[in-house]
Amino acid sequence: MLTLRIGVATDDGKTVKEGDFSESKFFAIYDLTGRTPIRVELRPNPLRGKSKDPMRVLRILGDCDVIISMEFAPESIKDMEAKGIIAHETKKKNIDRSVLEFAEELARLGVRS
Repeated sequence: MLTLRIGVATDDGKTVKEGDFSESKFFAIYDLTGRTPIRVELRPNPLRGKSKDPMRVLRILGDCDVIISMEFAPESIKDMEAKGIIAHETKKKNIDRSVLEFAEELARLGVRS
């Protein structure tokens, strides 16, 4: 089975960040195999407040296949897609629920991670 690495923008490790994903304090990193997400780490964002280019943060998320946030700028989505990264917007505030939501969406589409 394929494993997808997911990065979720967060300021507290529990809730999905509202606003610009690149300004989050951390990224909660998960590995998703099938419908089972496993939290791997809480990765600090050393670029927070230091860059005018939100795509620079992708350097610290280079191992992620998916990034989850409450919202993305349209340009950010295009840039991520060009790099083969899925930008998933969620309305779920809880990080675990947002990752499960993504897993369920993949299952509905018949994609096996």
